[in-house]
Amino acid sequence: MNIQLGNYSIESWGFPYLIHSFSEPLFLKPDGIRTRYPIGWNGYGRYIPGSLKVKYNNIDCDITEEDNGIFYNFSVAPAANTNYSDFEVEYMVRPLDYAFSTGAIEGGYEGEEYFLFPNWNNALGEGDAFWIGKYQASNDGSNIPQSKSGVNLWTNLTIGSAIFNSVSKGKGFSIVRNRQWISIALWCDHHEIHAKSNIFSVVNNLDGDYTTISDVGDNYIDIGGSYIITGSVPDTWNHNGLSTGIHNLVGNVHEWVEGMEKIGTNIWIYDSNGTYIDSNIAIDNNYTNGYHTIAGLFNTTNDILNEGIPNCNASISSYIPSNLDDDKVAIVNSNSANNPTPICRGGYCTIGTSAGLWSLYNHSNLNFAGLGTGFRLYRKVID
Repeated sequence: MNIQLGNYSIESWGFPYLIHSFSEPLFLKPDGIRTRYPIGWNGYGRYIPGSLKVKYNNIDCDITEEDNGIFYNFSVAPAANTNYSDFEVEYMVRPLDYAFSTGAIEGGYEGEEYFLFPNWNNALGEGDAFWIGKYQASNDGSNIPQSKSGVNLWTNLTIGSAIFNSVSKGKGFSIVRNRQWISIALWCDHHEIHAKSNIFSVVNNLDGDYTTISDVGDNYIDIGGSYIITGSVPDTWNHNGLSTGIHNLVGNVHEWVEGMEKIGTNIWIYDSNGTYIDSNIAIDNNYTNGYHTIAGLFNTTNDILNEGIPNCNASISSYIPSNLDDDKVAIVNSNSANNPTPICRGGYCTIGTSAGLWSLYNHSNLNFAGLGTGFRLYRKVID
């Protein structure tokens, strides 16, 4: 079967994969200046060239597609006071993308679910988009991580083991990078979406949405707090508030992230080649070991803002995330001389309101492993 859309034939994508059509709002709010926008609110995959339409008040907008299947360009920037949800973005998803995102594809990924997140925030080395596990990683039984619903988390392993096992899964896989995490956090802030999860601070209470343990039935494990198995949270807790969204970015368990370490007093981050460089931002100077609220501590320099690094220099203008809601975002700053120490994001169910999308947890050394620390898969877009 050969279906032609413009100059593009989908025969090469193969059947029996079906063509799925989706409709969603603009991925970003208009600012009156931006003309380049990505699709991706639902994260099922790239559009088939020739299938993309953008309407405002049911009238077609003048847009130009890009070959990457992610971005497109308005001929005139939408007005800043325009509601992003007043736009309707319609497109057909590339069949293999959809199959991979929903676990319908063969080759060892059956039943797994991934979200294709556009690289609108310039995550280093990630091209136009990156795949991220919809669920925190679990073990498939042979020490290969997976992104599946309804299973126990894979915890109690070092960041090195998490990376090694993820890379072993196949081409393009690793764990989520810090800059990818912050790209999602900034997007949630852009839309004033407050991602939630189980945050345990009162017996039998999940403070993320003031939901009791009984509401998730048997889908939790008691480890002093209570973390839940994958896929057991309401859709409203997801990063986009929808069933298509990414689960448990807040609370549940800490998540190892690649591309950020603390060495001595400073935070080090990946450069464009994946090599650690000194950010020249110190988090020891003004913070003793323990929890400290982050409010107005993000340097507005793009490279630093994009990494979500807390800024301890009060004289530098800073960025305050607006989607903090009632959560106290915190730093845990472990002292370790000049040895590299790994970073987690998201927080852990037992730390209560100190968890959050912007939470940064600095473990004591690269050999740390604990029941409250897991990870999430990432995969490059490689075809």
